[in-house]
Amino acid sequence: MSTVESNRDVPLAGGPGTVPVVPVASETDLVPTPRRSWRGVWLRALSLVSLVAVWFIASLFFDESVLPGPIRVFGTLVSNLGDSETYFHLWTTVYRVVAGMLIAVVLGLVIGLVMGLSKFGEEFLDSWVLVAFTVPSVVYGILAILWFGLNDAAAIVAIGVTAVPAVAINMWQGVKAIDLSLVRMGQAFHFSRSAILRKLVVPQVIPYLLAALRYALGLSWKIATVVELIGLSSGVGYQLSYWFGLFNMTQVLAWTILFTIVLLLIEFVILKPTEYWLTRWRPSMQN
Repeated sequence: MSTVESNRDVPLAGGPGTVPVVPVASETDLVPTPRRSWRGVWLRALSLVSLVAVWFIASLFFDESVLPGPIRVFGTLVSNLGDSETYFHLWTTVYRVVAGMLIAVVLGLVIGLVMGLSKFGEEFLDSWVLVAFTVPSVVYGILAILWFGLNDAAAIVAIGVTAVPAVAINMWQGVKAIDLSLVRMGQAFHFSRSAILRKLVVPQVIPYLLAALRYALGLSWKIATVVELIGLSSGVGYQLSYWFGLFNMTQVLAWTILFTIVLLLIEFVILKPTEYWLTRWRPSMQN
């Protein structure tokens, strides 16, 4: 049996009284169940297939200049992948996104930690962060181009500045949501400061950091394409602008799907495994 029956009474040593035994989980009950399953993979695949099916049905009612079908678009995408210039533009955008995200994560972490740990920092910086968060991303793109010119620096700065408020807000809320009772319990058990930070504080903040990274990644892709579309001569945004000028909807959708696939690869190849490893201590939900 994996548990001890709760209604069994055990005699107290040295006395006639009894005390109920608390159910204790066995070692097999404490072993975490794997959170990865083929069921989740199949459900995601079915979702994508359903989306493509809806797209195909909708394309039957429109002209190809308005909504080309998935077969034509994916055929164009495969043709583009045979051209080395495609990888140049794709790599240029990825480089700008990653560089801008590094700026956003570093500055956002610092600002968020200051706001979460210091009352003065929260009151002094919250207006700055909220105002920066409400400014449209295209404004940052225009300002960066005016300040730095039509080059990579403009795109990287625009991406970084746009994503900083999102990371800062998530980290600010994450630090404020730390369960201080766990910290006090660790102090009562004479945990060292490094142990409290490593085992009690950091695990509670990690989900907020991962959420901030996901939001910053999506936002960075958007501002990168906007800046490239406005005035740069390379990148996915430039290609979207070029084919839009030629009214080629098939190429526009092909390039959109291409960088969407790259974004999904980053999510499921990098972020998902990292999240699974960093939060492996959390219990999984079973249906």
